[in-house]
Amino acid sequence: IRSIERFSPEQKEKYLAWLRDKSDFYVAPASTKYHLACAGGLLKHSLNVFDALNKIAPVSYTERNKDSIKIVTLFHDLAKVNFYESYNRNVKNEITGKWEEVSSYRIKEDDSRFIFGNHEATSEYIARTFFPLSVEESVAILHHHGGKGYDSSQENLSTIYNKYPLALYLHLADMYATYIIETEHEEII
Repeated sequence: IRSIERFSPEQKEKYLAWLRDKSDFYVAPASTKYHLACAGGLLKHSLNVFDALNKIAPVSYTERNKDSIKIVTLFHDLAKVNFYESYNRNVKNEITGKWEEVSSYRIKEDDSRFIFGNHEATSEYIARTFFPLSVEESVAILHHHGGKGYDSSQENLSTIYNKYPLALYLHLADMYATYIIETEHEEII
């Protein structure tokens, strides 16, 4: 964030103070069970998406759009900040057959978390409260699930991805990070 020149030092400091003092971004999981459901998973996922997008997109594109790539990869899942809570649940140990208590994550109750809209809209809104976003950056965050989420917009995706390449690259990088980089599978078919 500090290296993005179009943001003022005051904007950056306000955002970084929020991250540090009012959010759990650095320790939050990326999900409850699907990928990086561990402390620090959200930060790790955001960095994995950044790395993936820089590998997927052509070098000529990444060179021209360095700031936008940083913005959308680091902000695309801000809806997950202060969204999860840890709890203990009982799981049967497959080896011993005994029940064991394990630490897990779940979504907080509605009245204990920020709700604006769906996951993508909430992420875009939170980012926009700190920084002005370009139309392409907003569109990329708003459509990073590619219409696959249960609450994602599915209209005009082909047109959107043709008009705004950053949206397509973010979607592909998010899927690549989630299902390839962050998977627990030893072999990918």
